[in-house]
Amino acid sequence: MATVYAVASAKGGVGKTTTTAAVATILADSGADVVAIDADLGMANLAGAVGVTPGETTLHDVLAGEADPEAAVREGPFGLRVVPADLDAYAAADPSGLRGVVEAFADADYVFVDAGAGLSHDSTLPLAIADEALLVSTPERSALGDTEKTRQLTERLGGTVAGAAVTRVTD
Repeated sequence: MATVYAVASAKGGVGKTTTTAAVATILADSGADVVAIDADLGMANLAGAVGVTPGETTLHDVLAGEADPEAAVREGPFGLRVVPADLDAYAAADPSGLRGVVEAFADADYVFVDAGAGLSHDSTLPLAIADEALLVSTPERSALGDTEKTRQLTERLGGTVAGAAVTRVTD
């Protein structure tokens, strides 16, 4: 049974996708079976972060009920399975189907769900379906405040925060 991590922060531009790509790739390189799902439905860019070109079928097609999750998988570095998203089927995508997408990869060791920014339904749904959340922030006051809001929401949804990654730290 896969351990599912939501990589999240209410603040945009803090490095959620970069963190997802790095941690998922490192684990895949260690021999773990890892799936990374780009659940940032409006600003999908996980595929590019791991050097994968989205195929004809993406997460948006799956969430629109037009394909099975396995059909959207692209192979990334070290055997990382990537479920990219793009905007072609954005209007028809139903984010509530994300739980079924995650469950389709229960055979993996780890599933990482790269969440979008903000506290909308689309961006908070990963927090509700993940086993644990990895919060991402920069050291800026506004980013830390938004990350704290994400932590509070995670707990309200019954989730657990595994930890936090602070990016763009300088001396």
